Amino acid sequence: MRYHLGWADERLAPLDAPTGKRLRPLLCLLAAEACGGKAETALPAAVALELLHNFTLIHDDIEDGDALRHHRPTLWKLWGEPQAINAGDGMHVLSQMALYGLIDKGVNASVVVALATRLAEACLVITEGQHLDLAFEQRVDVTPGEYLDMIGRKSAALMGCAAAMGAEIAGAPAARVDAVGAFAYELGMGFQVRDDVLGIWGRSETTGKPAGDLRRRKKTLPGLWTISEGNGTAQQLLKSLFETTDPDDRMVTDALEAMERCGARTHCETMVSHFSESARGHLTTMPESPSRDALEALIVHLEMREY
Repeated sequence: MRYHLGWADERLAPLDAPTGKRLRPLLCLLAAEACGGKAETALPAAVALELLHNFTLIHDDIEDGDALRHHRPTLWKLWGEPQAINAGDGMHVLSQMALYGLIDKGVNASVVVALATRLAEACLVITEGQHLDLAFEQRVDVTPGEYLDMIGRKSAALMGCAAAMGAEIAGAPAARVDAVGAFAYELGMGFQVRDDVLGIWGRSETTGKPAGDLRRRKKTLPGLWTISEGNGTAQQLLKSLFETTDPDDRMVTDALEAMERCGARTHCETMVSHFSESARGHLTTMPESPSRDALEALIVHLEMREY
């Protein structure tokens, strides 16, 4: 677990390695402050969210066969799938235990139970999203709409949960909790679509993962949109690539050029802007504050990021 979190090297000696963005705990803490609460009170929930997120990453790396994360070998590549599964399971349990620390912060036990239920429901939705993601690998007829539904479950759901938990800890009324959760959900949708763009057109030394979702035949929004909405040539190139076990350089290059010509990248970047504007709209329900300003700045950062 320490290795996965970037706290230790392969020999488990202390190390300060690259880590994730910690967006989910950040959303939780900022939402708590923006709704009139204290970040310190919400800290156990923020820890629980980050641990839960990392549990899903450990298992996703195994299921997707990903060998690298943040420029380092993934857990299963170093210690094998069984031990990686075990580490992920342990992290899931630690996430649940961390949440109960809210009681020590003075949060009412009934609120903690409600938060635990919310987090468990989000985890189930994430599992549904991963099921769909894996199922899509065996299909050649996945639509953009189906894909957006999948990332809504796999990526955006936990971000929405994180912000809603922060608002709930702050004692915000139900309508505001829902609005804050909707803000983070839309933010998460834009975040994932931006990730899809970077997965094809990003630079691997910047993203920390081998850029080239096309070479891996990974079905993300740019490719699926091309098959659905592109011209006949682009559609056929993408279909052929997804159906080829090991596409060569020429096939990948031709598919990439066809996607550019038919406007797939522009379409996806427009969708990122759409989700960002929707997220901003939900923030208007919150009073002005430094924390709300930080949430608005986060929208801009995630919309324009290169990693």
